[in-house]
Amino acid sequence: MQLHTESGTSSDDRLKELQSWLSNLPSLPVKIETLRPASADASFRRYFRVDAPSEATLIAMDAPPHQENVGTYIHVANVLNNTGVTVPQILAQDESRGFLLLSDLGSTTYLHQLNLDSSHKLYMDAIEALLQIQINSKPGILPEYDREMLLRELMLFPEWYIKHHLKTTLTGAQEKDLKQVFDIILANNLAQPQVYVHRDYHSRNLMVLTKGN
Repeated sequence: MQLHTESGTSSDDRLKELQSWLSNLPSLPVKIETLRPASADASFRRYFRVDAPSEATLIAMDAPPHQENVGTYIHVANVLNNTGVTVPQILAQDESRGFLLLSDLGSTTYLHQLNLDSSHKLYMDAIEALLQIQINSKPGILPEYDREMLLRELMLFPEWYIKHHLKTTLTGAQEKDLKQVFDIILANNLAQPQVYVHRDYHSRNLMVLTKGN
């Protein structure tokens, strides 16, 4: 299998290294020849689906160490797993090289399944999972969602929506009003108890599970 890299060449040394690593997991044999792209996200991580004799399919992750910290992924995966929600199980790992072998939760996202009949149940399930995460939050496990981080995310609105999407500029009075609104939001958020926060909790990242997942 050949995949094009960002440099435009067909050579993919990372893919070859991943295939070699998977080939040397005797306790978790996989069919290397079935390795194929599964999905991508807004990072340098890549995901491949691979057939395995003992399971229907597994997911192999390639996270280049000079661009991604797979240790953080492992930590957060374990934290979420300990809250009782369903997350991919880490079956094998090579943190130094940025490779993980994960259980496969399928390819059906909420986005694929949402309609007038399914939306209520799906979103109630999503809310229940979110509450499960929050109820089982513990201090000192993840970095605090402090004022600086909250403000940085609020500033995405004027930077990307107003400036880049609308291609407009706020007046001085509008900037002052927006700052006052942001200050109210920040004060409200910071007055609430700290819980785990999933920063990308939406229909493209939530999976509809079938029995066995």
